[in-house]
Amino acid sequence: MYSEQTGRNPHELYYLSMQRGRDQPEKMDESSLKRRLRVCVATCNRADYSKLAPIMFGLKADPDSFELEVVVLGSHLIDDYGNTFRMIEQDDFDIGSKLHTIVRGEDEAAMVESVGLALVKLPDVLLRLNPDVLVVHGDRFDALALATAAALMNIRILHVEGGEVSGTIDDSIRHAISKLAHYHACCTRSAEQHLIAMCEDHTRILLAGCPSYDKLLSAHRRDDHMDIIKAWLGDVKEQNYIVALQHPVTTDIKNSIKIYELMLDALISFDKRALILFPNIDAGSKEMVRVMRKKGVEQHQNFRAVKHVPFEQFIQLVAHAGCMIGNSSCGVREAGAFGTPVINLGTRQTGRETGENVLHVRDADTQNKIYHALELQFGKRYPCSKIYGDGNAVPRILKFLQNMDLDEPLQKSFRFPPVKECISQDIDHILETQSALAVDLGGTNLRVAIISMKGKIVKKYTQANPKTYEERIELILRMCVDATLEAVRFNCRVLGVGISTGGRVNPQEGVVLHSTKLIQEWSSVDLRTPISDKLHLPVWVENDGNCAALAERKFGHGQGVEDFVTVITGTGIGGGIMQHGELIHGSSFCAAELGHIMVSLDGPECSCGGRG
Repeated sequence: MYSEQTGRNPHELYYLSMQRGRDQPEKMDESSLKRRLRVCVATCNRADYSKLAPIMFGLKADPDSFELEVVVLGSHLIDDYGNTFRMIEQDDFDIGSKLHTIVRGEDEAAMVESVGLALVKLPDVLLRLNPDVLVVHGDRFDALALATAAALMNIRILHVEGGEVSGTIDDSIRHAISKLAHYHACCTRSAEQHLIAMCEDHTRILLAGCPSYDKLLSAHRRDDHMDIIKAWLGDVKEQNYIVALQHPVTTDIKNSIKIYELMLDALISFDKRALILFPNIDAGSKEMVRVMRKKGVEQHQNFRAVKHVPFEQFIQLVAHAGCMIGNSSCGVREAGAFGTPVINLGTRQTGRETGENVLHVRDADTQNKIYHALELQFGKRYPCSKIYGDGNAVPRILKFLQNMDLDEPLQKSFRFPPVKECISQDIDHILETQSALAVDLGGTNLRVAIISMKGKIVKKYTQANPKTYEERIELILRMCVDATLEAVRFNCRVLGVGISTGGRVNPQEGVVLHSTKLIQEWSSVDLRTPISDKLHLPVWVENDGNCAALAERKFGHGQGVEDFVTVITGTGIGGGIMQHGELIHGSSFCAAELGHIMVSLDGPECSCGGRG
């Protein structure tokens, strides 16, 4: 990992050269001076360090702008997982704090206890370091503890690789961290859109690309790659071995262990050299290690089982492998930079953006299915994929950090889509949303409307009035049901139904006693019962002229007037009488039936039996 000539890490050399290449101003006045930004980078495991290390080297290469603090916790400090904190020290980073936060057990309860232990220990460290910004990565439970502690302590958080979609509990943790974070450096356009859809402020989202891609895209051209392959796998040809890395799925541990066992069986049958990495520390990993040892993987002549490979060497092994298999994000992300064929097993990476080099075996329920996938993929080569970056992520992230305004309010502002203001306890809102259905049976048309308590017509429906009783009742019921359902879309709560019809009406019984000749087959009709039974709402039935008078009294020119007469004209003529503020019906419910006044003793016969 070091240059023999300089003793420096290749990452560090890269960013030092980038720093020297910047144009330096000849003179800087006091107004342009800005204090160094204190950036704390917290790393929890070997995987997130591979993404954070390029950022750390970039920060270290610019001491005039940044003061770097490093916090190490999680599985970095566990011997069973390779004590990977040593590679951070070998990269010449000063580790400000080492926090032992893992509660062993490798089950769900241990994960929860580990988060709790981290939350107990982190406040003292963050108080001592007092960073301006905390950089966290990804979707691990350790990172959730970091983000929670920093958010509660009013420390700005930059979340790297948020907005992505995958399977397992990682999705929930990743999105939870994004909601706690103040700034985001995401890898893909889709991830950026997901963050915006999550109501994050688009001005605080940087589409940077994956930091590890800054070196990946040229890494396969190293001259010593065969030495690295030989060191880990012995005398094996390039593209004639397999890299296997399978982690437990915490939301489906039993099935993920079964898939792991089937994968090992398929690899044994496939009879190729394979580098098999131990799973991460998630719940279920202990059972997976038992399966590995039960099958004698560590003693198998074709296999090399290891707990950790330094990232610089690991990417060489992936770049020149005949195939990579498992469910690690490295397979769907980093391997694409080399065109290495990948077999993605199970659901852990469901939803991830992938290149054409990835063959998904989501329902990996048989050894034969996995074996067949190996036959299809092994030894192939695919075009380089740049879905996750173009090699310029770190310069973008450093500039993003430099441009942070520390005087900006710390409180996050979420960009919610516009919604109707919630004023459910306001009287105007009640009058707008509480409504009724109005049904008007005219001589020509049948109309139904949703009416607010303010008298506003929310929606109106019109159909030709059928000629027969059965068709008319069926149409009324259908239109009322449709209007009731659509009222929900308008945020209207229908409280009842009012029916206006021509002819003599008994409003107490809800019965049309006798209709005009314009509405055929409409005498002695009980309208209230069938409609009330269908809609489960109270129903009022009234003569159309009387309804017009009531409407004028409530909303029209009759407001505040005690005595008046309303005349309506349409296909026929009708009216209504208000006296002392009360509607006059008459002894036979014919009051104000202006279209039923006798004007000629020997006139034509009326449908009521009278003449004139």
